[in-house]
Amino acid sequence: MMKNRSLLKAALAFLAVVCAVQGSKAQQQFNYTQFNDNLTPINPAWSLTVDGGAANLLARKQWVGIDGAPTSYMFNTFLPIRKINGTAGVMVLKDKLAVEDLSEVNLFVAKAVSLSSDTYLSVSLNGGFRNYKALYSQLDPNDPTIANSDIQENEGNIGASVMIYNPEKFYAGISLPRLSIRDLGKGSVESSRYMKKFYYMNMGFFIPMKAQGMRASISSLVAYTANVPLQADISGKLFFGDALGIGMNYRSNNEMAGLLSMMFGQFKMGYSYQFGFGQNKISTFSAATHEITTTFYFNKAFKPLF
Repeated sequence: MMKNRSLLKAALAFLAVVCAVQGSKAQQQFNYTQFNDNLTPINPAWSLTVDGGAANLLARKQWVGIDGAPTSYMFNTFLPIRKINGTAGVMVLKDKLAVEDLSEVNLFVAKAVSLSSDTYLSVSLNGGFRNYKALYSQLDPNDPTIANSDIQENEGNIGASVMIYNPEKFYAGISLPRLSIRDLGKGSVESSRYMKKFYYMNMGFFIPMKAQGMRASISSLVAYTANVPLQADISGKLFFGDALGIGMNYRSNNEMAGLLSMMFGQFKMGYSYQFGFGQNKISTFSAATHEITTTFYFNKAFKPLF
């Protein structure tokens, strides 16, 4: 137990140090609605809750019908390292908004230690790089004020996360998956405007129900970025056996989404339809956001609870 406590203190100390570094100004981080099905890109320590490893592909199209609206693709996969009770994997992100384009690749390793017979502490470290492009000259090549305003930046990246979980009951964690190492490229002078750090807190728990074959889950995610309003998500899902899940998501910027997931053997398919409400919302232009995910679980016997 002393070794476990030392590991927990070291992990929390690392996160405290990097969180103390003052955040820079930049674009908002890409978030996705179906985080309750796959939290690895936000908190890689979560990968240890999936026995045997998995591969996940996500496609997200925001504000359908609006020219230049955000389009995102995300892929991540990981495998177990049995000897150390850990996992190792890769995360890839492609995020495009009008003339802006962000690409990101990260490798990660995670390890879990036992706190009790059914509760574990997992810690992860990740590293990679990001490439950001903003081709403003494409907006109007004849305008001299923007003809030479294109930006291209490359940055190294490191991150860390911590999670406490019981595989069949709950999980709770904090993460800083993106902390820039340094700025490279011709846009480095203004790089603080385009890259920033992102802090996440996540929690979820499983609710058994009296009805045979039914269960429910509640998941939450809080994202903080300097100079950007705090964003909070909460999702609830009802499962019918191992095959079907139906739920809702609420986001604090006045957006809601319907959630649907289905299991086919080792495959899990997910879909969300997100829409806004209230005043001054982009979705008042009759635009909605569609998100599709596919997950393949390498362990035939594994059945996801969330």
